[in-house]
Amino acid sequence: MNLNKASRLLRLRIAAVLISTLFASSLLAEERRDEVLYQVSTIDALLAGVYDSAATVGDLLKHGGFGLGTFAALDGELIALDGVVYQAASDGQVRTMPPETGTPFMAVTEFAPDQAFVLSEPLDLKAFEAQLEQRFPSRNMIYAIKAVGRFAQIRYRSVPRQQRPYAPLAEVAREQVLFDQQDIDGTLIGFWCPSFCAGINVPGFHLHFLSADRAHGGHVLGFSLQHAEVELDHTRGWEIALPAIADYLDANLDSDRSAELYSVEQDRASREH
Repeated sequence: MNLNKASRLLRLRIAAVLISTLFASSLLAEERRDEVLYQVSTIDALLAGVYDSAATVGDLLKHGGFGLGTFAALDGELIALDGVVYQAASDGQVRTMPPETGTPFMAVTEFAPDQAFVLSEPLDLKAFEAQLEQRFPSRNMIYAIKAVGRFAQIRYRSVPRQQRPYAPLAEVAREQVLFDQQDIDGTLIGFWCPSFCAGINVPGFHLHFLSADRAHGGHVLGFSLQHAEVELDHTRGWEIALPAIADYLDANLDSDRSAELYSVEQDRASREH
């Protein structure tokens, strides 16, 4: 074998190794994305009234196409499904939102299910949550939850766009608009977080709803489920991007806001549509 031929073979082998390494690195990066909940800001900052944009939804979609949150100025509920971001507004409309849309709080992952099962019996929200918790292999990691099913009834909410000076979220929640739908197909999108996530994300279940026709949606308050196909993504990583905006940097986040969060999550006294 002459020197030139040997040199060419060596270069080809090096190129093959580099391509294999890059491909493996890409797979590992994708796997890591599947295993990570990525969020901007904290739930306590949102409770404190930090509603200005901390990032764009496009920024978050780079880390995963499945998740939830809200929009700048608290302009409705945010649902991310299959890489598309939807706004469930307080007027009852659902709109797709462009990548440059701002968000003060959003959490996403690249959904890749680790468990799948069918719920074939009627369940209310609490019974649904209990069925899922029974299937958790541990209560010490985060779960992304996707449930596609038929609802005999579902109640969800949205909140109207806010103006400065911003009121705390517990006060804004008094303005929430409730919506009730009957006999509707749709998807539950959300997360379950351990109790140690308090202050950063919502401990326990946090679910949003999007109808199959993409015409209805919001933050879930209750339902009567007829049947559903449920998928759980075990999420062992957690990455948080803290905002650099003045409202966040100046906010008082030292207090325990768990009672405020409970009020926001459970409040039922609102106008109904």
